[in-house]
Amino acid sequence: MLYNIWMGINIVYEMLLPLLWLVVLLALAWGLTLVLALKRAPKTQWRRSLPITALFGLVAAALTFVFVPILTHAGFSDLYKFIDWMFLIGTALAIGVVVMVATWPGLTWLKKA
Repeated sequence: MLYNIWMGINIVYEMLLPLLWLVVLLALAWGLTLVLALKRAPKTQWRRSLPITALFGLVAAALTFVFVPILTHAGFSDLYKFIDWMFLIGTALAIGVVVMVATWPGLTWLKKA
């Protein structure tokens, strides 16, 4: 079972390696947005923008759950082991959290008080 987890992590790593420049660019953009939001948005605004941010994360997780098997040229019928389902659910939740963390500062900064 540990081999399956390691293989799944390795697959994600190998898929993201050619896009490392994009990941770094997105991290820099997120950092800039976070600094701007911390300076300009009032502290109560962060809590007000959380529900819409959570909705973005939920939609991203649902789309990831549906489209990852399609993008890897597999189907739900190919997920017949417990670890396959756990890896798909974990990947979908991770993408949802990343989208939520990435959009929260921007929505806080853009939303009117």
